[in-house]
Amino acid sequence: MGKKARKKAETQDEEFDIQKELYGAWISMRTGLIVMALVSIGLGAWTAYQISYTRSIVESILWGLLFAGSIWLVFFGFMWFNRFLRRR
Repeated sequence: MGKKARKKAETQDEEFDIQKELYGAWISMRTGLIVMALVSIGLGAWTAYQISYTRSIVESILWGLLFAGSIWLVFFGFMWFNRFLRRR
């Protein structure tokens, strides 16, 4: 391999590394799911607590579950959309 070919291959490797850093995941899937679980449980509990002043306890818990479920629905929807756009 000549000097020009070697230099070109190194440049392409560097460009690939930069693209990998820019467009790669910045947290792992496991960490993301843990954060999503904590956020959805917290917001669901907060919603149920806030609604409990005007509705019955059962109805407020159902609203909290609905809100927490909608957070997961949006999360998986965007994850599907991202995979749909980034097919190779």
